[in-house]
Amino acid sequence: MSEPRAGARPVLVQVADLLAAPGRRRELEGPRVLEELAVGGGAIAGDAVELQLTLEAQAGRIICSGEVRACWELECRRCLGPVNVPVAPAVTEVFEPVPAEGETFPLDGEVVDLAPMLREVVLLTLPLAPLCGESCGGPAGGSYYGAPPVEDPADLGERRDPRWAALDDFQP
Repeated sequence: MSEPRAGARPVLVQVADLLAAPGRRRELEGPRVLEELAVGGGAIAGDAVELQLTLEAQAGRIICSGEVRACWELECRRCLGPVNVPVAPAVTEVFEPVPAEGETFPLDGEVVDLAPMLREVVLLTLPLAPLCGESCGGPAGGSYYGAPPVEDPADLGERRDPRWAALDDFQP
């Protein structure tokens, strides 16, 4: 992974002042480090996400809303070349002292750890099979598994792997 961005801050937030006055709000903006966030051979560029969030206290819990932006460095599903995938999920999440499993996040005393929530929302926006471009022809400019692309289906028999011959019986 690459070096974290200069000025990136961790994602632990003190919220004692918010909890003391319900309805009070705090804006969170700028980069935050999300360490060890990688999936499927890809990672967030710079290990950081850009936040534009509002934290608001309501009845002993914290409501977090806004947007999270990140740029994933992934591999193209066809050619395995690099693909940069920007994501910007909208966020509306609740942090409370006794979280409902799978529904809300924990509020640990007077501290909110945004990392689990950020990981979840960013991971859920990832494409399942990214492409570097719609015209990507795969490895070697259009050849899959080292074979040249087939223009005419009749030519397929000449280059066909004999191990697949048993499937010929199933053709209509």
